[in-house]
Amino acid sequence: MQIKAITVSILVLTLGFSCTVEEDTIKIGLLEGPSAVSFITMIDKPPVINNRKVEFIIHSEPLRIQAMMMQGELDFAVLPTVMAANLYNKGVDYKLLAVPVWGTLYLLTNIPVIQNLNQLQHKKVYLFGQGSTADVLFRNYLKKNTLHHIRTDYSYSSNPELAHAFLQQKIALAVISEPMVSLLMSKDATIRILQKIEPEDILSNSDECTFAQTSFLVNSNLKKDYKELIQTVSEQYKESCHYTYQHPEKTAELLVKHGIYPNTAVALQSIPRCNIRFSYASDVKETVMDYLKIFYTFEPESTGGKLPADDFIYSLSPE
Repeated sequence: MQIKAITVSILVLTLGFSCTVEEDTIKIGLLEGPSAVSFITMIDKPPVINNRKVEFIIHSEPLRIQAMMMQGELDFAVLPTVMAANLYNKGVDYKLLAVPVWGTLYLLTNIPVIQNLNQLQHKKVYLFGQGSTADVLFRNYLKKNTLHHIRTDYSYSSNPELAHAFLQQKIALAVISEPMVSLLMSKDATIRILQKIEPEDILSNSDECTFAQTSFLVNSNLKKDYKELIQTVSEQYKESCHYTYQHPEKTAELLVKHGIYPNTAVALQSIPRCNIRFSYASDVKETVMDYLKIFYTFEPESTGGKLPADDFIYSLSPE
């Protein structure tokens, strides 16, 4: 099941504001899945603030959001952190404002006898997107744990394709992201989580979450003159993120209402696995850079051949 695209108009604070596309519109590009979940209260009840519209543009593929960013068509955007760093290093001038999603990747199997990764020797694990977050973290995990005889396969190009193959019993092992994980397990009781995929390199050094998977970004053209506006959007988004885990039952109802999940039971299972927690980038800068170092060390081109400079992180202290 693919989450349907949603376009919502929201009114946002500004006086004499001119954005990148239209004077009365701020555009926020985000991804289906946990990113859409994190915005659910803003989608459900658009705040009305000084007659300025915000248009949510939701796509299933990060490349669609990336293309709009490269054209300067978005004022805010949500992307995988690694992709955001790559774009920054290639001159696409968006700054990292916050980290809202902290790890949604899981290794699934429908093979009853497999209970740990050591039993995957000579097995094939399916992933989508060679060089993607899931691919690099999984291959890095195999390397760190000296698991040398596990094959990776990129025959499927998206989460939905992997999910469909699982349901058709064409594959038995795959790294998949929420919400497909919960949807799959609700449809087939033999499918289960074998391992949550984490940034193995830094797990042992901290008790806190270190998987800065997803970034909330601001267009540099916007940040120059509209700090108050950015603060307002950020605070409203932060409140939406908090709502998802503070009120999971009500969140589940909203997710079903807007067609993001088929029923509240699946939504309630999925919400904790989405690991939504809004953190300002300036507060978790070290964690973000440690996370990006994994990708730069393992596959330098994934971050654009270098780590981003300090000004990749946009400092906006909450009031």
